[in-house]
Amino acid sequence: MKSVGVFLASTIPNFDVEEDIKLFSKFVLENNLRVVYGGGKFGLMGKLYDQIRVVDQRISGITLDMFNKIGATPSNLEGVEIKGDFFSRKKALMDDSNFFFVFPGGIGTADELFDVLNHVSLGIENKNIYLFNKDGCWDGLLQWISKTVELGMIKDIPKRFYVESELPKLIERIRLNEF
Repeated sequence: MKSVGVFLASTIPNFDVEEDIKLFSKFVLENNLRVVYGGGKFGLMGKLYDQIRVVDQRISGITLDMFNKIGATPSNLEGVEIKGDFFSRKKALMDDSNFFFVFPGGIGTADELFDVLNHVSLGIENKNIYLFNKDGCWDGLLQWISKTVELGMIKDIPKRFYVESELPKLIERIRLNEF
């Protein structure tokens, strides 16, 4: 069974993304994918957990001790790994995933994205990254990446990095690449 590492916010943004979480969850379940995520029950993480868990058991969390201590981890995940620091958590998320899907998020989500993007660009990881740029959430970051290529600070954008603002198009890209 393939596992998708999902990076997403622990908050709810002020734009609608709930229908997108439902559509993505339906795709995950229909394609017998296992979800590996940050192990939270709040925000978009909680919405994803609710959608997958209500139908199936295939969702595992990799969280931090500090989050677990405050009750941010659901009690009935398929599996839970509790790490002591963010670096170990991100490494475990990378190791446990066959590919990555990034929803809108904040600093933590961007941090996870950049670690994976760095590993892919260096050839350490040979996995695809799918970035959902809902409502232009990631536009500034994408402009910065393009600018660093233009200025010669990085050679190019990794070929395994796919960006779409429409979820059905991104899901179709996953179908083509992963199955």
